Amino acid sequence: MSYVGWNSKPEIVWDRPGFKQGVTIYRTLEGSRYAWRVPFDGVVTQAMAADLLCVSVMSINNWVRAGKLNELQVDGPSLIPLHEIKRVKGILDSQGRLYSE
Repeated sequence: MSYVGWNSKPEIVWDRPGFKQGVTIYRTLEGSRYAWRVPFDGVVTQAMAADLLCVSVMSINNWVRAGKLNELQVDGPSLIPLHEIKRVKGILDSQGRLYSE
């Protein structure tokens, strides 16, 4: 597997707003376009959460450690529910940063 173009900017398309809003993430790697659909009740990794929120992976990691962003406790990589991403996205869109509660 080649990682040429792995850092290409993803195209993020949110479904229509509502309770069952999901998201589709498109990436172009080596000239091929790939789509990853996340349903409304799905989970994402910290790296995908960073792409969706337009922040760094370290910011996501810090928010999880500080308890500002909830994760699922599983063996393996950190998984973040999409409803948490939507909650934090709403805060970031309205306030510009994630304040302590």
